[in-house]
Amino acid sequence: MIDLNAYKREYRLRDGTKVLLRPMVKEDEEALFEFFKGVPDEEARYLRDDVRNRSVIKKWAEELDYSRTLPLLAFKNSDIIADATLFRRRFGWKWHLGNVRIFVHKNYRKVGLGSLMIRETVDIAMKLKLEKLLAEIPANNIPAINAFRSCGFGRVAVIPGLARDRENHPIDIAIMTRDIEPLHEDEYYHL
Repeated sequence: MIDLNAYKREYRLRDGTKVLLRPMVKEDEEALFEFFKGVPDEEARYLRDDVRNRSVIKKWAEELDYSRTLPLLAFKNSDIIADATLFRRRFGWKWHLGNVRIFVHKNYRKVGLGSLMIRETVDIAMKLKLEKLLAEIPANNIPAINAFRSCGFGRVAVIPGLARDRENHPIDIAIMTRDIEPLHEDEYYHL
């Protein structure tokens, strides 16, 4: 079992930057909005949600439920510099599956932060007894694909035109998965 309310980890990135990883709390709303409002248009077009809209972030903060959505934030001092979110279902035929999304501030790429966030998300998923993780990544985002690959994910498909950006242009999506060692049925824990 894992106590997500007490979950905190400190790391140093390859460039020496000290970061703190912990789950999002309601009080992070303003810092998360500040983090996302600086996302350039070229990158925002690939995001599923309109993260530069304050009401989107407000809704996330007000509706935090770690049993369905676990946003793991990376902080440098009091500034958020990355967000990796684990989505899961409590019931139904996909209860054993977690979906992973990640976004790293442009100033903190290529220093190992993305891979660190993915590895931490995998570790949390294992402790939550998930069996498989899935990531959907724009097929042209080679750095993200490489980061997931370095963390044990494999590409299982590329689906042409699966998504559309805000200008309605088709986006090919790479589907990447990682199996997590299955446990005995009596060991499953549902948060």
